[in-house]
Amino acid sequence: MPRLFVRVLSEATPHPDGDGFDLGVEWLIKENNGSVRGSGVTDYRGLADIADPNVDWLTNPDNTVVYLPSQFVLMVTCEVPGRSAAQIRRALPFAAEEYVATDIELMHIAHGAIKPGEAVLCNIVAHEVMENWLACFKSLQVNPGYFVADSAVMPSGDGLASVLFEGGTALVASADQAATLDRGNLVLALNSLQADRIITINGKISDLERTQLADAPDLEFVAVPEAGVIDYLADQFDGASFINLLQERYTATKPPTPHAGTWRNVGALAAAWLVIAFIGMIAQGWWASSEADRLHDESFALYQSLFPTDSQPGSVDQLRRRMRAKLGHKSADGQGSAFVDLTANIANVLDTGSQVDSMSFSGQRQELTIEVMLKSYADLDTIKEKLAGAGVAVEVVSAEQEPAGARSRLRLRFQS
Repeated sequence: MPRLFVRVLSEATPHPDGDGFDLGVEWLIKENNGSVRGSGVTDYRGLADIADPNVDWLTNPDNTVVYLPSQFVLMVTCEVPGRSAAQIRRALPFAAEEYVATDIELMHIAHGAIKPGEAVLCNIVAHEVMENWLACFKSLQVNPGYFVADSAVMPSGDGLASVLFEGGTALVASADQAATLDRGNLVLALNSLQADRIITINGKISDLERTQLADAPDLEFVAVPEAGVIDYLADQFDGASFINLLQERYTATKPPTPHAGTWRNVGALAAAWLVIAFIGMIAQGWWASSEADRLHDESFALYQSLFPTDSQPGSVDQLRRRMRAKLGHKSADGQGSAFVDLTANIANVLDTGSQVDSMSFSGQRQELTIEVMLKSYADLDTIKEKLAGAGVAVEVVSAEQEPAGARSRLRLRFQS
């Protein structure tokens, strides 16, 4: 998909008669294959003819890149203490304040990657300047996805600097500094950078300037393409590491896709069904709880009406055992179901370190006698407490301390 590159040459100043803005720009449209569809220098009205909002590919912010003049962008490196990226981000304005001569609240701070313990590279631009540029593009129905300082895409790094010549000025860029200056100050600026290698673009350092360079750096010349400097900057965009100034409140918004409305409707319908299902689950739970309470009360009332002289059972389990006893419920071997229930209860409370040596059950007394080896006497209290919670009475017939642990003989029966 093609991409529109716009290099603004000045601030965007609202026209006195209210008809648009005063703004000079260079522009270039580059195809996917690297060929140039068109380029030139124009003003606000000319840019309005180029940036047709009805063109499909221009509706995507990723396809519009705006280069800002470096003289409007202050590049600084801030040392900010902090244990997390969020803490460092909040402290950035206080660290950057010493680099600006005006109130920091009037400035927009865009930053690069934030890593605790490392310096943060920041680009600072006046809010008023940013807002005028954005208002200008908005009036043209252009939604740029990138605001980038033109020096940010020039070659730079450790020991590497680059110089872009345009007329009588030179744009100098290094890893953490950038400046636009007159040709007469070029040598002074390069000597302050102490670069080992300098790439010159669209021009060369003269022999006289070469002799004045303090560290005798390696020099490399790069010619710009036929479409000019903006074509060179466009070629550097995809491979460059830069700060996009469209951060925080200036972040570009992408237009909804053609299917966004459909998916919104699907999402709304799904949300409605979830709400209905949730309400249904609440209603079902309430009904089940009400039914359980009703059946509980009816069961106890039925027992009391059938056996009015008996005391009221203390729990549902006790009610169930009494009803089985009253009805003569027996298992296949003729013993009451208490054997199975008591065995299950004792099995649930014995830990893996316990050992059952013998077990006997009296159907007549509905009692289970068990001889077990426990780790210590303290386990007896734990077993009695747990079984009491299950409605089982425990009688300690004997308990002896042995080298392997505490041998105990217990008699279990359900509490009546």
